[in-house]
Amino acid sequence: MLRKVLLCLFFVFSLAFSSDLARIYLNEGLEAVARELEKEFTNKNFWLSELNGKDLSLGYYTQRTAIVLTNKTDKTFRVFVYDNGKLEQKFEQKDVLTGLMGDKQKEGDLITPVGFYDLGPKFDPRNTYYGPFAFATDYPNMLDRVNDKTGGGIWIHGYPMDGTRLDEYKTRGCIALHNHILVDFAKVIDREKNVYAMTENKEVFRTNQDEIASIMAALFEWKESWTISDIKKYLSFYDEKNFKRFDKSSFKEFAAMKRIIFSRNEDKTIKFSNINISPYPNLDNEKMFRITFYQDYRATNHSFRGNKLLYVKLDENGKMKILAER
Repeated sequence: MLRKVLLCLFFVFSLAFSSDLARIYLNEGLEAVARELEKEFTNKNFWLSELNGKDLSLGYYTQRTAIVLTNKTDKTFRVFVYDNGKLEQKFEQKDVLTGLMGDKQKEGDLITPVGFYDLGPKFDPRNTYYGPFAFATDYPNMLDRVNDKTGGGIWIHGYPMDGTRLDEYKTRGCIALHNHILVDFAKVIDREKNVYAMTENKEVFRTNQDEIASIMAALFEWKESWTISDIKKYLSFYDEKNFKRFDKSSFKEFAAMKRIIFSRNEDKTIKFSNINISPYPNLDNEKMFRITFYQDYRATNHSFRGNKLLYVKLDENGKMKILAER
């Protein structure tokens, strides 16, 4: 406990508003200081300062992460590693084979989906048609499912071991690398936390410090309104027209449920940690993002500790709007 106090005080006195926080600590204790710090987290300028100098063009991650980026238009396949604000390209291959253009909607349409996905570990596909091994994406992700997209088995794999010729129809939406290239790729991402993005327009996929700072500030502002049961402000962070909960509840249904819960005005504590923000490729040219974080929620009638997932967009005014939530 003493170590936590000392660390907090060191942080307090390193900030411009340290004298005010020191007074709060002396008069009200450490928890009051934490509340004041959380208020600062709702300030975009705080995050602009905190993120200054970091390369955030492919997102913000709290741990070392390999980002696998495929572009269906120019047929490129690249791996970037993000580590503490630095982004380094580790792998590039041109003329890779993908499925058909467009955004996948249903099983059997042979289209490679556009989006951002987790990439699983190397596995044996039990069929030499897919080469020596493969990596599975988690398509359909939660955003895909609430929008009624179907299908599955979207892999990064090799070429048939018997020499069978592949084309964009025969990949069935997967991404195929020549087998020796697949081996090299596996070496690059071995033991990394891996995510995968597929796009058709590489310019749409990129983000920047300003957008990440806006989302960070909005995320903590959303959390603050949740903590104090400010239902009006809380619901203002949701896209009324397009929002769907993981169970496909509409915004109207979700809002009605939340109004009942918030009306209890329970004392609660909500903590976020391990926040990751990834720009989300899409064909509508919207500024979309996937946000993951660990949530510790404690209230009188309910507690939850686990991973949370949000899909959001920045509207024309730069305000964060939640599209889907789990």
